[in-house]
Formats: sequence, structure tokens, C-alpha cells
Amino acid sequence: MPRRKLSKICFFGGFDRGYPRSDLLRKGLGKLGVDVCLCHVSPKSRLVKRYAILAIRYLRMKRDFKVIFVPEFRHKDVPLAYLLGKLTGKHIVFDPLVSRFDTKIKDRQDASEGSLQAWHNRNLDRLSLTLSDLVLADTQAHADYYIKEYRVAADKLRVLPVGFDEEVFLLNGRRTEEEHRRRPFRVLFFGNYLPLHGVDVIVMAAKLLRNIGDLEFVLIGRGQTFELVERFVKKEGLENVRLLDRVPMSSLTQYLREADVSLGVFGRTEKTQRVVANKIYQSMAVGKTVITSDSAAIREFFTNDENISLVPQADAEALARKIRFFYERPQHLTTIGRQAACLVHENYSAVAIGRMFIAHCDQVLSPQTRLKSGFGKA
Repeated sequence: MPRRKLSKICFFGGFDRGYPRSDLLRKGLGKLGVDVCLCHVSPKSRLVKRYAILAIRYLRMKRDFKVIFVPEFRHKDVPLAYLLGKLTGKHIVFDPLVSRFDTKIKDRQDASEGSLQAWHNRNLDRLSLTLSDLVLADTQAHADYYIKEYRVAADKLRVLPVGFDEEVFLLNGRRTEEEHRRRPFRVLFFGNYLPLHGVDVIVMAAKLLRNIGDLEFVLIGRGQTFELVERFVKKEGLENVRLLDRVPMSSLTQYLREADVSLGVFGRTEKTQRVVANKIYQSMAVGKTVITSDSAAIREFFTNDENISLVPQADAEALARKIRFFYERPQHLTTIGRQAACLVHENYSAVAIGRMFIAHCDQVLSPQTRLKSGFGKA
């Protein structure tokens, strides 16, 4: 086996140190013996101040690494990482996780597509993807989007699934068939109420199932569409829906253990077709059957009716039928949940994601790869 080239890496930028994507990666790399150093500043720092602090900290630190890694959402920090990398002979690996234009303009509709804000976000996408030596995508569907929209070279992209933290989401949460027969039957959603989550679709399904007295929906979180959902629940008098605020991770895992079904994403936007949300891996890890929208991205990793349950996108009636199916046949939950847990623990734990990341970085560090693909060129 060839000697691994990645032994140390610098996580760079104003990233959220508690965000699951990069937090999981740091843990996985640490377990695999890769030394992770941080050149970090608060994500709340404004651009000029952030750049100044990052540059000073970077130039003062011991730079015995070959890769500068810019984590999720830090598109604005890539230009500085690129300049510092050029100055000190490092390679830039960027994990955007999302397109700013796709998220802010297409999905959240913060501004119109013809606005200055839309132009700004599209240019940030293009610049950060262009300057990076290697770009990571959570799904091939996302990678294809970058290729189509921003003309990123295909050989510059690598897929790195989101995965889950096996130290937090333990495989001890499956309910027995006898427990499934106990009531109430709980359907769980947790998240930030983004448009791609389609929580409005979930509560419309709850309305269709309101006459099943021992079936309840527990929705945890807050976010952009929360008020819309809350108004609908109150207007319709949905006593089978409980709206809870955000909870700490320890409480979240307890809610997962007590749930019968965990819900993924059901939004109407194009982005729904390109993502596999954290909650899907996390729910599977504790042995839960996940119901989510059918998409190209989901089918990259999972198989319908084997380790996940899929419904048409933004279809409340189909979601209600699927929930009722599992309510009436809880034995299927046990089977799908067991197979889901086996799959993600084998392939998408922190260590497994770390190994994939190392393999991708080893390619960017290979002179043969750089010569062939253009990695490392300006």
C-alpha cells in the first residue's frame, strides 16, 4: 500500500466550529492520525477584520502542512486562502457544501434573480470554485450542478458524503415491534425550517392523518418557514402536531430514540434534488426508518424500500399514505431501520468520511494527478 501523503492539514477561515460537516471531518481525521491545525476566526467577524486576523495568524503559525482546507459556507474566505497558499506553496481544498446563489436566491428567495445580491452571490460561487485546487461536493448531483452552472472541471471535483458522528448517534435507538405497537406512533422532524425541508408539506400530511388519534407529529426547530407552519397548525387546529423549539444534541438523540419514523426533506425547490441532509444519516445511524423525497442525490447512496422510504417531491398525500402504511405495518420499520443502520455505520461514519477525504487529498498532492488534471495551477 502506498504511503499516505496527507499527514497534517490546516482548517482555514471563519467557519462554525460546531457545524456537523467540518466537525465530523475533524474527528474522523483525528482518529486516522492526521494532525488538524486551525487558522480560525469568529464567523461573525466582518470581512476586512476577518482577513487581517486570518492572515496574521496564518503567517505566524508553523506551516508544516501541504493543504489548506476551507470548510462549508466559507466562499468569502477562499480568495485569502488562495493568496496565502500561493505565497507559501500550499494546495487549496474547498468544501462549499452549497452554492450561495442556489441557497440564497433560488431556494430561500432572499432576492430576485436579477438583483445585485444575486449577481454578487453567483460571482462568489464562481470565484471560490475557480480558485480552489480541489472542490468537494456532498453528492454527485451537487457536483454536476457545479459543472453545469460554473463550468468547474469534472476532474477537479470529488464527492464526500455528509455522514454522521458515530459517537453521538449510537446504534441503540431501534424500537422493537412490541414498542412500535405502543402508542402514540411518533413521526419526527428536526431542522431549521429551510424551504428545501418542506415542513409545510409535513403539516399538510399531518392534517390528512388527523383522525388517527394515536399518531403524532413532533417537529423540532425554528427557521425561515416556521411562522407559516405555525399559522397553518393553529388555523387547522392540528392537535396531532407538536411544535418544539431547538433542543440540545443530547435531547435530540433522545427524541430520535423515541420516534417511530424520522422525516427528511420535502421541499419544492431544485435544491431538494441535490442534497442528502444531515438528519437522514443521523436518523439512520440510530436505526430509524427515514421517509424523504425521491431524488437523484438520495439514490446515489440509498435504495428505496430497502434502507430508506421515498415519496414524490412535495407530495403531502403520498407522505401521508406512506406514514399510514408504516403505522399499520410496524414490522417494516424494524427491517428498513436495521438495514439503514448497517449501511451508514459501515460506509458513512466519521472514520469512513475521513478516509475518503484523505484519498481525495492524496490525489491533489500527487504530482502525476496535478500534471494530468491541472490541479495546483493558477
